[in-house]
Amino acid sequence: MIRAWARRVEAEHLAWNVATVAPYVPPGARVLDVGSWDCKLGAALRDRGARVTCVDVVDKNRTDVELRLMRGATLPVTGDERFDVVQFLYVLHHAADDLALLREARRVVADDGRVLVAEDRVETWGERWLTIAFHLWLLAFTFMGWKGTFKRQSAWRARFAQAGLTVERTVELGRSRRLFPKNVLYVLAPATPPGSPETLAPPG
Repeated sequence: MIRAWARRVEAEHLAWNVATVAPYVPPGARVLDVGSWDCKLGAALRDRGARVTCVDVVDKNRTDVELRLMRGATLPVTGDERFDVVQFLYVLHHAADDLALLREARRVVADDGRVLVAEDRVETWGERWLTIAFHLWLLAFTFMGWKGTFKRQSAWRARFAQAGLTVERTVELGRSRRLFPKNVLYVLAPATPPGSPETLAPPG
């Protein structure tokens, strides 16, 4: 019974994430899915015609999509390799240094590409407490904690600007399930040339 419920929630969560990013991932797009976990989202996007590379700090890959393991805050992307879409779906609040990851996204995204960031909405105290309670539940049942912080939209916008990214669109997603936190998608575009002092300055 519990396993069947868990599989249903997992399937609904995957469908929610596919619906979230699909409008911004055209067929043939080169996608870097950071914090990809089991890579099922990457596989779903691949099956829709995208060219997907997954990145995570652990190997939980349950698909045949390429997975690159990451050490520290440096994305495993070198040379002239660039991506049309770099996505962080509910990843940045798990990172001890979200600014470093955003700067890395700016480094590897194509000049006309987009960075997609999905995070939990914490504009009110009620939303913040619901988000924290939900993640405490995740910690208890999946041992998945978080090292970063849940930020309001104004704080995320400031963070994106520090990384050389500008907010092109903010999409209020609502909830994937009842009693889950509300979600927000930020569609970001490169704002400054890579390698400029603004994007290379150390995190403040």
